[in-house]
Amino acid sequence: MTDTELKDQIFDMYFVDCELAEYVCQEIKIDRSMLTKFSSQIDEERKDEVQEMRRIRQLYNNKKGDDFEFTSFSSFYKWYVGQHRKQSGCCYYCKTSEKVISELFVKKFLLNKRPNRGMHLEVERRDSKSNKYNEDNCVLACYFCNNDKSSIFSEGEYFEYLKDRKSFFEKQLDSK
Repeated sequence: MTDTELKDQIFDMYFVDCELAEYVCQEIKIDRSMLTKFSSQIDEERKDEVQEMRRIRQLYNNKKGDDFEFTSFSSFYKWYVGQHRKQSGCCYYCKTSEKVISELFVKKFLLNKRPNRGMHLEVERRDSKSNKYNEDNCVLACYFCNNDKSSIFSEGEYFEYLKDRKSFFEKQLDSK
């Protein structure tokens, strides 16, 4: 197994699944000093990915509850990353990229009372009446669409209501 393959396996087991170090070492047949070495390299080489994974873990921990049907952080993380890729990093509803929303938030809304929200796409229930957070009922939406749609509109109703929010955001970003 190459070092890259080992690091990928360590990232999944140790960073994402939060397996104990002893278990990881036993499973991939390395000693603790090698795990420490590779973990440090992962922290450095994949700094942005590790930081994003930790942000998603915080989101997962904040969402957990009776209506949250993801069985583990690992399943939620894989869904989130896959959904982000599937949506091309854009809001499911208005199609505005997370990058534009993040820049707009910094430019216009930095003094928001809830600064921990708005910079990234949020988990949004397509059908809020079912009140379930699961792979079939969730998408990623920008702060604005997530709050606007709320629990009031169904997915279909919200698409009907939504016009061209993307152009408005981009104009706001370009304004002085």
